[in-house]
Amino acid sequence: MKKTDVAIVGGSAAGLMAAVTLKKRHPEKEVVVIRDVTKTPVPCGIPYIYGTLGDVDKDIIPDNKFLEMGIEIIQQKVVDINQEQKNIIFSNDNTLTYDKLILGTGSKPMVPPMPGIDLGNVFTISKDPVALQQLYTALKAAKKVIVIGGGFIGVEMAEQIAKMGNNADNSIDVTIVEMLPHCLMLACEEEFCLQAEDELRQMGINLLTSSQVKALEGEGKVSSVKLADGKSLPTDLVIIGIGAIANIDLAVKMGLDADPRGGITVNEFMQTSDPDIYAAGDCASKFSLITGKPSGIRLASVACTEAMIAASNIYQTTRKTMGALGAFATKIGNRSIAAAGLTTSAATREEIEVIVGEATTPNRHPGGLPGCVMDMKLKLLFRKDTGVVVGGHVSGSESAADMVNIIAVAIQASLNAEQLATMQYATHPLLTASPLAYHVMLAAENAVLQLG
Repeated sequence: MKKTDVAIVGGSAAGLMAAVTLKKRHPEKEVVVIRDVTKTPVPCGIPYIYGTLGDVDKDIIPDNKFLEMGIEIIQQKVVDINQEQKNIIFSNDNTLTYDKLILGTGSKPMVPPMPGIDLGNVFTISKDPVALQQLYTALKAAKKVIVIGGGFIGVEMAEQIAKMGNNADNSIDVTIVEMLPHCLMLACEEEFCLQAEDELRQMGINLLTSSQVKALEGEGKVSSVKLADGKSLPTDLVIIGIGAIANIDLAVKMGLDADPRGGITVNEFMQTSDPDIYAAGDCASKFSLITGKPSGIRLASVACTEAMIAASNIYQTTRKTMGALGAFATKIGNRSIAAAGLTTSAATREEIEVIVGEATTPNRHPGGLPGCVMDMKLKLLFRKDTGVVVGGHVSGSESAADMVNIIAVAIQASLNAEQLATMQYATHPLLTASPLAYHVMLAAENAVLQLG
């Protein structure tokens, strides 16, 4: 019977970050990462396999640096874990005994219970390289593709599939079906959702918003998608991209407290109902950093943070989670869009009255410099009662992601409009907006004037 100090079940973002953190803090400990796939894809890079990278193997996290740190990686499927004996049981009947355990089992695609969901050429977005290759092969033969879901994964997949068709000089007709009025609406301000949709249309992607899929139709393989309004859309291939749910199957089987909607129950130290078992990433329960309410945010960045917290606390409690914030960034066509915290509509639902500060200025100074986006826009949301920032949204150049990261840190630090308006920052003509009109400072100052 093999033994280890720390076993980590799950080899994606949470599992790997937990292993690295442990080895840095406790290099003398034996750490074993267990995954059930041959290789670990870069999770956020999966859509770009199809249009930009052109190869599944170009979206793989190399094992080398982890192995060089002394982390052992094994490919096995875990079928059960005995908490009392601290024994992990694999599908080949081998076992591994642990002292401490971290669960990073991630999430699994949400699959709606609709007729035809089991037809051929109906795909979800998996983190298994074998499944990703199967999708790639099927896409090469497809002429019409329907993506169900207009969130980040659906929009990015649609964009890259359209690009894949253009690269091959064999266009693919791509349609997004989204039940909400706009794509990306859960995370982004409506005006920025409209910009993203404009970019998608310019790429030739069809958008059916405020539309719901009722059934998938076909004989053996999918041939059409039937909408709730009775329309039927012909297709060769369907991608389901409506979100993900926490993968708690193993946790439930081994007897840990877990909720199908929320995930494995953890405390602020990422500790489960078993004091020797921690959970991190998509599989773990979360609460909103802003409202304190249960949160369904599942991001690789959040997973890595939670993994660092869990790993740091295994032998000595040193860190606790502040809650999940949710900071997003994407690039659709020529437009980069990023968001952190609440949208104005989410603030309304939470009955949080906000003051909005806006700034629209070029991202270079002077505006004639290469790479200038003249209409780069930032919106900041501040609580009216305290002036504390609770949300930020950016649309424009690729610097949108870094700008929204500033906002994410500001939200976590509970900075107010006055502090952001008078912050000190770096500017350069080729890299940023003018110091006279730096987006964060200017938007915050515009909010200060409203707050009084």
